[in-house]
Amino acid sequence: MTAPTPTPDMVAAGYEGRLAVVVGGASGLGTAICRRLGDDGAHVVVADLDEVGAQRVADGLAHDGAVGHAHHVDVRDPRSVSELFAAIDGIGADLGVVVLSAAVETRASVVDCSDEEWRDVIDTNLKGPFLCMKEAVPRMVEAGGGSIVALGSTLGQVVAPKYPAYCASKFGLTNLCKQVAIEHAKDNVRVNIVAPSACDTGLFVRMAEESADPDAIRHMVTSNVPMGRLGRADEVCDAVAFLASDRSSYLSGAVLPLDGGLAARRT
Repeated sequence: MTAPTPTPDMVAAGYEGRLAVVVGGASGLGTAICRRLGDDGAHVVVADLDEVGAQRVADGLAHDGAVGHAHHVDVRDPRSVSELFAAIDGIGADLGVVVLSAAVETRASVVDCSDEEWRDVIDTNLKGPFLCMKEAVPRMVEAGGGSIVALGSTLGQVVAPKYPAYCASKFGLTNLCKQVAIEHAKDNVRVNIVAPSACDTGLFVRMAEESADPDAIRHMVTSNVPMGRLGRADEVCDAVAFLASDRSSYLSGAVLPLDGGLAARRT
């Protein structure tokens, strides 16, 4: 697929001719972010455990005139993550953006959460970003800089009953990203966190649909949000695109609470 003709907005974003890797790009917010970055002119690598889904998203990008590549990755496995970034090296473009979107959750109290459930959440949501940044940062340093955007959560700032593993993983992810931001600030590698509350796309929708009364779950959640609604995928994409771009060139180590005012009311 031939790269799209650069527009002034693409050039201003700093995406022209650079790779954007979206880890967890085969579904939910990850897919929406892939499409947004592709529209903005990035060469998007859709990386996911769901190899078929990743290829479907990459094919959709190509259909829309963007450049997409699909790669399988299990973020819990160091070898798999290393193989992903080795494959990216062969594409022949500098790594400019990494979006860390892969995540899972489980609903169980501390007492009821099994060791297997705990490990799956922590390994996916916290170990995975660690392994990805371990591979991505040296490549960005060599390329002269880059931007890493992690998908955190309001539950990385406040707690919620029945979600100890998820809350712990997102709290840990926030401080991990801040640590990398400080350690590599002079290398022009920026790391920021978008912390959305429940959105109309992604994990929350999946959890609600699996419940006995999805409408009741949505009402319960939105009634606690000062703006009185769920977040939208396009709002998350706008935030990620800004943090990934050169428009946020002096911003690093920040947490953007994209939650309709929820965290401000609870902290």
